[in-house]
Amino acid sequence: MNNCVDVSAFNADHDLNFDIEQLNDLTKHSFSHVNVYVNNKNLGCWQLPCKVPVLHTSATDSATVVLLPAFRKTGMNRTISGYPFFNVLRKKKLLVPGETYNVSDDPPVYKYSPYARFPYFETFSNSSSFSPTDTGLSTHSFYPTVVDGRSAGQIVLEGSGDKFDVVSTGINLPVYNHYIYLEVTYKTDNNIDVGLKISTGSSPNAVHQIGGIYPSNGEWKTIYFDISSIIFAYNYTGASVTTANIVLSGNSKPNLPSTHFEIDNIKVIYQPAS
Repeated sequence: MNNCVDVSAFNADHDLNFDIEQLNDLTKHSFSHVNVYVNNKNLGCWQLPCKVPVLHTSATDSATVVLLPAFRKTGMNRTISGYPFFNVLRKKKLLVPGETYNVSDDPPVYKYSPYARFPYFETFSNSSSFSPTDTGLSTHSFYPTVVDGRSAGQIVLEGSGDKFDVVSTGINLPVYNHYIYLEVTYKTDNNIDVGLKISTGSSPNAVHQIGGIYPSNGEWKTIYFDISSIIFAYNYTGASVTTANIVLSGNSKPNLPSTHFEIDNIKVIYQPAS
């Protein structure tokens, strides 16, 4: 279910000019679950890898199979959500009773919906859009480097008590009736707190926490945050569009000589909810 994204026509479909690295990063996902439908019957949400029993099918007629990638919304709770930014893919397959249809033999190929928009996409290939929230307290910020063959942003904290607190450039986002997700691909030795800064006249520096990232034990992982409710709740102006900044913060781990925080890419995606 992962890395099954066709971006060959992405720029033309979205009137964009993403480079090869950005297009490659769009294909990378870490979906943990899949929603399965056969002949419009919902067979449930399954954790990958899985084997799904299909109890009612025809021995002679092909069945319509729909597989929708899904994930844990924050990576920390039991809320599973389908990924809303792909076109629905239906396949006709002859499901023979007593036999197994292996999806890996004919993997699905998804395309991003033409309605999906990408207002923020940081790959850390040459620079970083993040800066310290207060240069008087910390000068740490993500430094573009190569990690495990990837272009990534890196922060290294030395010694006990060291910390970072960084903020992105502003991102213009719709307030009403949209799916809005923040996606982060990371490898980290310690927790990262994730928040959104949504400035208003009365609260110009308010940061609203949306979740956290746990240590990845030396692996690259992707986490998905649904931020539409935060955008809606804290847009005090009543406007249809608001500006938000991503805020990331972390501390050194006491039992390590140095604590590494690495981000492969960060993107914000939205599209109309209906």
